[in-house]
Amino acid sequence: MYCINQVQQSPYMDEIFHIRQAKHYCHGNFTVWDPMITTLPGLYLVTVGILKPFILLLGVDTACSVAGLRLVNILFQAGTFYVLRAIYKTIHSTPQADNKEADKVALVTAITLTFFPLLHFFTFLYYTDPGSTFFVLLMYLFHLHGNKTLAAFMGGMSILFRQTNIVWVIFMAGLSAADVIQDWMNNHAHVKKKDKTQQAPLTDGQTFQSFLKLLFGDFKHAPQKLLRLIGCVIVQCLYYIIIMVLFGLFVHLNKGIVVGDRSQHEACLNFPQIFYFVSFTVLFLGPYMIRPGRIINFILFSVNHLTLTAGFLAISYALVNKYTYVHLYLISDNRHYTFYVWSKIYERLPQIRYALIPTYYYGIFSLLQTMKYKNVFWKLVFIICLFASTIPQKLLEFRYFILPYLLYRLNVRFVSWKELALEVLIYFTVNVFTIYMFIAKPFKWGDNVDLQRFMW
Repeated sequence: MYCINQVQQSPYMDEIFHIRQAKHYCHGNFTVWDPMITTLPGLYLVTVGILKPFILLLGVDTACSVAGLRLVNILFQAGTFYVLRAIYKTIHSTPQADNKEADKVALVTAITLTFFPLLHFFTFLYYTDPGSTFFVLLMYLFHLHGNKTLAAFMGGMSILFRQTNIVWVIFMAGLSAADVIQDWMNNHAHVKKKDKTQQAPLTDGQTFQSFLKLLFGDFKHAPQKLLRLIGCVIVQCLYYIIIMVLFGLFVHLNKGIVVGDRSQHEACLNFPQIFYFVSFTVLFLGPYMIRPGRIINFILFSVNHLTLTAGFLAISYALVNKYTYVHLYLISDNRHYTFYVWSKIYERLPQIRYALIPTYYYGIFSLLQTMKYKNVFWKLVFIICLFASTIPQKLLEFRYFILPYLLYRLNVRFVSWKELALEVLIYFTVNVFTIYMFIAKPFKWGDNVDLQRFMW
């Protein structure tokens, strides 16, 4: 942080709007709003709450300086480390596990994910990402511990940082509903009878097929059971539903999700965003995803399921061909790495977007294999929320992938210390490169006197 503050003492990029707005709040001017800001005022409100003692002791100008405001995200990141560790331990703890070894894995994983390159980079700038990530992860932690009230409250806080976090509130509601459905299926008379003779566990397809049979069976012959199931789902999701209703009211009154300048934030159906996310995840989780045995299994799977493979390739080709959108920012702002990904790969070689489809297929296969131990309802809820959080975005922006990536990564089982060490190496290498480029390789835009810097 010291190095970044030394070379970039003035606000940079979106910091210009965020810091200007935060300073208004520091001075108690809560009625002033910068129309260029598109998110709700959660970051500035929480900032004032954190810095209030320092404002009283040191004065507004010192406490709410550029460095002081950036320090708030360091605090968020410190909190994120503890939340990551607690989530990982909660998800992966088993009665059979060696507690000391499990604690060590949870600690190292949390440290590793705290340095996840995108989140790590924006920790040193006054952006909404660290606070948004902290509150979503805190919501997930409270959800895992069964405290739905606090989970929903943290979800509401996360929306104040970024409106699209409503998707992850829906994710928690979906997980709650999935738990109720799973219990209902396990306690269903037909399932109990089958369990006595069932040897092998059901596949995802068989589980979902069984769910549909039971659902339509109850709808036809015992509607009261179905009503009871719906009632249980509503009760378990009640606090999340309240947040969703309040958010719906906000969207209605605001006439849209975006506040402030909406000109560059139009929703669309950018289906290839899923492929970008898959590629992004596979690259950062290469040690877990790209393995000789899995590649062989993928080839065998593709050969044995030729109809599925052909269908995927055909549908993907159509989606890439008809639904690839190029945002103005993507092709005009050469400060972002996405500019170079697009201009040097996708734009220079137009056919590459189609040639990469088989690699997307492998990526999806690998991601699903890694989550094989999760039940089908968890996977469905995650996939639906992943689609909802990425596809409507016209702009290819890696920051949109932070939360789905972390939520996915936290559910990846520990394989060995070798994979974890390689993951650390990937993060470390990328962090060194990006921070070096930001600090040591500034450049100018024509007659503009301000130095420009490379960033995510």
